[in-house]
Amino acid sequence: MTGVFPVSEAVELAKVAEKSGLGSVWFAEDYFFRGGIPYMAAAAMATEKLRIGLGVVNPYSRHPALIAMEFATLDEMSNMRTVFGIGSGVPFWMDQMGIYDKKPLSRTRACVNLVRKIMTGENVNHEDKFFSAKDIKLVFEPVRKSAPIYLAFEGTQGLALSGEIGDGVILSIFCNPSYVKFAWDRVAVGAKKVGKSLDDYEMVAYMPMVINDDLDKAINTAREFTKLYLPHSQPGGPLMAHAGVKSEDTHSMSKAAEKGDDALLSELITDDMVKELCLVGDKEACIKKLQQMIDAGVNTIVAFPVPGTEPIDNAKILGTEFTHQMK
Repeated sequence: MTGVFPVSEAVELAKVAEKSGLGSVWFAEDYFFRGGIPYMAAAAMATEKLRIGLGVVNPYSRHPALIAMEFATLDEMSNMRTVFGIGSGVPFWMDQMGIYDKKPLSRTRACVNLVRKIMTGENVNHEDKFFSAKDIKLVFEPVRKSAPIYLAFEGTQGLALSGEIGDGVILSIFCNPSYVKFAWDRVAVGAKKVGKSLDDYEMVAYMPMVINDDLDKAINTAREFTKLYLPHSQPGGPLMAHAGVKSEDTHSMSKAAEKGDDALLSELITDDMVKELCLVGDKEACIKKLQQMIDAGVNTIVAFPVPGTEPIDNAKILGTEFTHQMK
């Protein structure tokens, strides 16, 4: 669930997801919406078995010591049901806060390293190019000294880093089966570098979803959502390239968004783009595309509620119908 929804709705969603037999519930931290960590905390206290994922925090807006403190606290609250995501963040948002240093891979590697050290509960003294830790020790004993940390990157080097140091990877919204296969290849490169097995490695994919028998209505609803993200996508990057979105298209969207030209933006984001980037249509169409993602290698699909849809109803549909029809 993204930060456009009130926390009370997120708690209800988590409870319904657990009751419906779904495996996990995930919360995004998009700036400047509602924060993902309060969502997680509330959901942890309202559920008993459901895995609770965070995708993702970044190594710019929080020091690794604060990330470790929050992660360890959430892990305790949830009785070790949490999965934590760390990524470099959306450059557009980072630039708005003046905290983007253009070295996302190196900074993320350093952040994950320090977070893991502090989460052991040991006293930590650390110094690297990005972070310092002087005699830092959590004053409470972490319930897990090695809670899973997943990385979230789009490009070739970032995915390889995810395979090298992550317990899993979180793929961005707008991924498709072609990109999933590409991502696994890159993750394998990183894992091979350190001789790591990928047998227990998890690939998570966020997918915006609009279930509606009226295809035109579903596409239009999803299009409004894509306007929040597509203009800030990497032009010509692998995510867009595998979706067939040309670099010049992304540049045009970005310019339209800067000018506030909503009509032009709606025109630039075509129906075909929406159908490629999102789960849209009736139940059968959505099940078919979900199965394609599973066949491509996704372990966990996160159905991303789009504003204008009913997340609670969708969770019930996913739990009662989709899970019985999919392999």
